Amino acid sequence: MTPFIANVLLSALSTIATTPQVEPDPALIAQLEQERPAAVGKNGADALFALPKVPTVPVLQCQTDSTDCLAKARQNLATYHKEAKQHQKAWQKQEKAIAALLQYGHFRYLANLDAPPYGHMISERFRATYRFVDGEKEAAMQSVCTDAALGLHFINTAHSQILDGIIGASMIGRDVPLLAEMLAESPAGTHLPAACDEVNVQPAENLSLCPRMYGEWRGMSERLQNALQEEELKKNDEKLYKESGIDPKTHIIAAGFRQQTLAYALHEIARACTAEAKAAVARGELPDLSVSIEAKAQYCSPYNGICIAIEGLDYYTRYQARLLNVNRYLTALDYLRHPTDPPPAGYHIENNTLTFTRYPDHEDEEGMQTVTLPLPGSRQNSTTTAQ
Repeated sequence: MTPFIANVLLSALSTIATTPQVEPDPALIAQLEQERPAAVGKNGADALFALPKVPTVPVLQCQTDSTDCLAKARQNLATYHKEAKQHQKAWQKQEKAIAALLQYGHFRYLANLDAPPYGHMISERFRATYRFVDGEKEAAMQSVCTDAALGLHFINTAHSQILDGIIGASMIGRDVPLLAEMLAESPAGTHLPAACDEVNVQPAENLSLCPRMYGEWRGMSERLQNALQEEELKKNDEKLYKESGIDPKTHIIAAGFRQQTLAYALHEIARACTAEAKAAVARGELPDLSVSIEAKAQYCSPYNGICIAIEGLDYYTRYQARLLNVNRYLTALDYLRHPTDPPPAGYHIENNTLTFTRYPDHEDEEGMQTVTLPLPGSRQNSTTTAQ
């Protein structure tokens, strides 16, 4: 080992020794665990993971907040008919399995597992879009309402990973514009199916990122700890240790760096549960959960590239935005149920459309985003003429 490398290693070891709080704070872990709701009822995780794998419905390129999904389905209807002849029974089986998930009280699974097959819900939404333009209007709206109800169910009960609630929020964000389209192409006064009765504006605390962060911490810490354990095994097996080429001093540094990284990640994760963040969410406002430069300097050694490079935690602000947007979409849906009432504050009627804003929740979005939905019955004549 050259003198330069030796000095770097010694300096890094010294930095690790002097960096405060290099171990994850047990009090923060306990706080996150307390914030996680108690599991109630039967666990539906096995049923969620066991959703039947069936051929996908022909994909529709419907972007976020787009209100041209039905038009695109009409353009691709021949392809859907062709696929339906072969796969209709399999799709029906999948539809029943997805709807059956609503019977479960919660969905808890090991935090380090891969995500459940949420893509099946997307495929079923495509199928509902095709079914509506194919004349199965009531069944199609029933399917979308079931999907929206399941999205809320995931938000309120699935806390194994942060992804569960985000998927639920995404389902609401796609289902409400699609239901608006379906109502726009239906006679004025058309009521949503009973499956939509429970799809209502949620208490603010249901949309907080905080209750989901214990599962986020568990998954992150287990993955890092498993990596650390693998290095410990190499260190304790002299032959394997030599073959791996890992220097003992380097191993000590790597172990210390992982603890620093865990401690820093825990600090950033727990920011969603501060009193300030929870109060902002209660007001329907978006808290700033972006990476704290001061905390990074406090927890991370300047030699710890992994810890320093943690920028991905900035997505927590976007995730909280997506959850808060749920109530913005649901407020719009509630108005579409009663379109003769005055619009809610912040919602505007113009040219047979309902317009409102939502928080930016995608990486390529900046500033408040405008959502424009057609009013019930507003497209009925145009679609009748087109058909």
